[in-house]
This record gives sequence, structure tokens and C-alpha cells, in this order.
Amino acid sequence: MQGKFDVGREALKWIAVATMTVDHVGAIFYPGCDVLRIVGRISFPLFSYLAVLGVETTRDVKKYFTRLLLFGFVSQVPFSLAIGEGFFDHLNIFFTLSFGVLFVVCLEKRSHWFALPILVSLLNFDYSVYGILLIGSMYVLRKNRETGIAVVILLNLMFLFEWLLQIFSLLALPIILLYNSGNANKPKEPGRVVYPKWRKYLFYVYYPLHLTLFYLVKLYFFH
Repeated sequence: MQGKFDVGREALKWIAVATMTVDHVGAIFYPGCDVLRIVGRISFPLFSYLAVLGVETTRDVKKYFTRLLLFGFVSQVPFSLAIGEGFFDHLNIFFTLSFGVLFVVCLEKRSHWFALPILVSLLNFDYSVYGILLIGSMYVLRKNRETGIAVVILLNLMFLFEWLLQIFSLLALPIILLYNSGNANKPKEPGRVVYPKWRKYLFYVYYPLHLTLFYLVKLYFFH
């Protein structure tokens, strides 16, 4: 499958994956190490912004939503095993992203159903209501830079006392703004670029695979 290769967007994905991995190392193996969790705060804002970009560029938003939700179910068992909780005690990030996409679509269409994803996120979603609202904030940022910055900062301040470390998610804002300004999203070779389908799914598959690996490492080496 051919398509424009967006260097900046690809970089956002890799930074998001790398910081997420660091975060999971901290959460699973070294829960007392705040440095790892602080680095990890960068990942979710990037994934939130990428979800908004996905809504903008997908040919079929229903398939995009379904794909995210499907990987949520695929990832739930390795996620639960890795973090050491019951299978439905804590739903993984794909559930948050899928309903965040639904939230963005509702905002885009100015639908009165916008409250539904927020309510559903109360069902033990990773990042819960904050996660859905952050994805919505990234949608605002795409529409208006100044307003979006203010909304993202305000949202994090609102949750400051409930989740102190999450304020470090603002470290992702300069990275996002660099892309959003158009200075980092130039095609690598305009007119002669290829984006294979497997590369897109690589980022989906990595999530359950690395959690499975982490669970096995924890099982055999971290008793």
C-alpha cells in the first residue's frame, strides 16, 4: 500500500512508543522509580495527538475506531498479567484511544452524544476521564493553537492534586507543537514515497507483544 510518508508523524510514533516502554518498565519492574514514570508521562499526550491525526486522515473512521477497540481486547490479557491486576479491573490504553476517537468525531460533528465516551471511560479505562478529555484537547489544539495550549495546560492543572506526576505530560507539548506548526511533517520524498501496511500495524502489535515479554520477564526474574 502506497501513501505519503510523514517523517514528523513517524517520529511522534517512535517517541510515543519509546517513552511508553520506559513507563511500563517503571510501572512493572520498578514502581518506586519516579524518573521512569516521569519520562513515561510524555507518551500518552503523543498517542492522543496521533489519534486526532488518525481521525483526520483515515478513509473510514468507523474502521479506525473498530481497529483500536479490537486491539484493546487483544491486549487486555497481556496488559492485566503484566500489571498484576484482574482481567477487567483496569482496561488498557486502546480502549481509551478508541473512545477518544469517538469523542473527537462527536466534537467534529457537534453531536450531543459527546458525553457518551466520557461516561464510558469511567469503566476503569486507563487514564479514565482525563484520557478522553486530553484527546479532545488535542483536537482543539489542531483547530486553534493558542486555545489548545491553554486547554491542555488547564486540564493538567485540574488533575494536579489527584495525579501529581501527570503534570509532566506537559513535556510532550513542545514536541507536539513542533509538528503542529508544520515544521516537522514534510514528506521524506514527495511523490515517491511508500508506506507499507505492515508498518502501520507494527505500532498496534508492539503493545501486546512487549507487555507479554515484560510479563514473562517479571514471572521468571522478578519474584
